[in-house]
Amino acid sequence: MTNREQLIQEIEKAPDDLVQTVLNFLHRVKATRKNHPFAKFSGILSDSEAEELQRTIMADCRQVDLNEW
Repeated sequence: MTNREQLIQEIEKAPDDLVQTVLNFLHRVKATRKNHPFAKFSGILSDSEAEELQRTIMADCRQVDLNEW
């Protein structure tokens, strides 16, 4: 099942107030993505590339050398 199919299935079961909240959120995200300076980079990485980048950041960028200064 794709994410889209799963989302539709969940929305069909959700109460109207939750559907409205999700719809409002979707509208805000769409409006923000059009105008955001990084929007042009959205979706350029495959899932495996994104996972590798996240692993690299977690391993290499979150370490502090207290003796560096």
